[in-house]
Amino acid sequence: MSPLLAASWLAVRRPPVLAPLGVALLLVAATVPWQDTHGAQVVHGVAVLAACALAGATDDPGAEVAAASPYPRSLRTAARLGVAAALTVPVVLAAVLVADHRNPWLPLSLLGVELLGFTLLGATLGAVLRARGLAMPAYPAVIGVVVLAVLVRQVPHGWVLVDAQPWGPPWEATMLRWVAVLVLAAAVLALALRDPWDAVRVPGRDR
Repeated sequence: MSPLLAASWLAVRRPPVLAPLGVALLLVAATVPWQDTHGAQVVHGVAVLAACALAGATDDPGAEVAAASPYPRSLRTAARLGVAAALTVPVVLAAVLVADHRNPWLPLSLLGVELLGFTLLGATLGAVLRARGLAMPAYPAVIGVVVLAVLVRQVPHGWVLVDAQPWGPPWEATMLRWVAVLVLAAAVLALALRDPWDAVRVPGRDR
């Protein structure tokens, strides 16, 4: 294992990442008897918990020491997110497979896009706060994820994001909205992972 991945694993195997994933597994296991009618709601909850886990991976507990390493902040953050994603994907897949087994009529394509959207939003919130200089952004980012989850539920029915819309094809427009969220979140995440513009200037190059 490379030093970067080893350090990333040490930073990720902490409560801000492992606790939401553990709660997600408990949620799936405890709700199996009711997932024939409430499977979509369970997947909604797992999506929020997965987003919290990705937000937790943006914590940089060794920021002061790691700043002297050959790895820039952007690469360290991306490596932690990658390690956390490797832990999150099996949990998310387990939730989707159980829900699909209990209710074969679930709109899996929509739920899959929603899962990607929420997890990417969690990673983006944490990465933006980390880029702004906050070495431990997990908890404020998790609060942001919860606020977003509540706001998504308050969207007018004509622009619904978590259920079938009351007009036209029930799922297609909702999927397109989530795709738009994915594109926007990915763009912001890419910007947040760039190295700061105010890097040390080399004499003679500032012309």
